[in-house]
Amino acid sequence: MTMWPKTIAFVRHAQSKGNTMTVDERAACPKGSNLYELTELGRRQAEITSAWLRERFPNPDGFYTSYYTRTGQTATILYQGRQPYVDERLAEAQRGIWHTMARAEIAERMPWEIDRKEREGIYHYRPPGGENCPNVELRIRSFNHTVHRRYRRKTLVVVTHGNWLLLWEKIVEHWSIDQYIAAYQNSERRDHAENASVTIYRGVTDEQGRNVLIPDPDQPYIVPWEGRLDASSTIS
Repeated sequence: MTMWPKTIAFVRHAQSKGNTMTVDERAACPKGSNLYELTELGRRQAEITSAWLRERFPNPDGFYTSYYTRTGQTATILYQGRQPYVDERLAEAQRGIWHTMARAEIAERMPWEIDRKEREGIYHYRPPGGENCPNVELRIRSFNHTVHRRYRRKTLVVVTHGNWLLLWEKIVEHWSIDQYIAAYQNSERRDHAENASVTIYRGVTDEQGRNVLIPDPDQPYIVPWEGRLDASSTIS
């Protein structure tokens, strides 16, 4: 029988320098997306989230982060003195040429890619040198197998990325592709996957006796620093 952890708390990385740049500015940045560091505001966000998290989950059985600089720096602040397990499966989707070329440059050199992206849509489109959503979902499914095997009825904290978390929720909550796209395109972003936010799921037994994950009934999502700091961000 598949068994989920008692609790999984997902933390999106705090604000990074990439969150303060436009798409074209990120394309022109000499650093790769995986190397963006936290801003000073991001560090303050992570410190407040750390206090909230450690009060409720002082010693989780598992503590994971992606290998990106911004998630690693967030994890270091969240549980100072504890070394997280770095798992490459938690990485954000690789955007290939869209991470290194501005839209105008792509339009000039590879106009067919803009047309192909629009034809295939944000879920299916895989850019040259990058991944599409199904590629990331394969990594997520592999990660979930590890979770089932190692953290049955335990507590797990995972530091990851906004779109990765959306795709994880798509799998666990059985969203359709259209539901995922609607969540991804939500321009507000204030009620889901804010920087240094916490999304909590609980493992429970349903009416059929199956072990399932559900959003925490009392507090499924919180931005601990909200109202104490002023910031806006985009999913990345």
